[in-house]
Amino acid sequence: MQNRDKVNQYLSSFELYLARLNQYEAKEVLREIESHIYDSIESAQEKDSPLDIDEILSGFGKPRELAAQYVEHILEGTAPPKGFSTIVKVKQGATSSLYWATALLGYIFGGALVILGLLKILMPSSVGVWSAAEGKSIIVGYVGESTQYGDEIAGFWLIPIAIICGLVLLKLTFSILQIIKRSRGKME
Repeated sequence: MQNRDKVNQYLSSFELYLARLNQYEAKEVLREIESHIYDSIESAQEKDSPLDIDEILSGFGKPRELAAQYVEHILEGTAPPKGFSTIVKVKQGATSSLYWATALLGYIFGGALVILGLLKILMPSSVGVWSAAEGKSIIVGYVGESTQYGDEIAGFWLIPIAIICGLVLLKLTFSILQIIKRSRGKME
């Protein structure tokens, strides 16, 4: 049996034991193991040592036992199997980026809407939403007293709309960040 056939047989057997995982998770784990196997083969070839595919595959353990470790880690949160840390680090990095991007955008836009609503109370003729360029453009924010861009769209309705939307966005951002934080805690 050729080396590639032995690797494919090992991976096919390994994949069968990942049945408890959802399809996406199973494919990710399968790709991880396949990558590690081929990295081990490449490493052996670079060292000019004789390639013993059976020895390399036995180093990973029996497919059933290795799959059980991955399934247990993903479903029950046990310690990750050796080599699994790469996927965990990538997920943690992506989750961290998502966390900070959500925080930044959610809090900035939510806060800006609340401020816009409050400023409309203080400066009703300078703060608002205007239709400009014959309806082809919309201007939101503060304009000088002497400058008018067109028809004001929301009028005083901007106050409750902006404040309520801003507060909802701030609350939604907070809730999303709590969910992301909990999922980050589960990965660590």
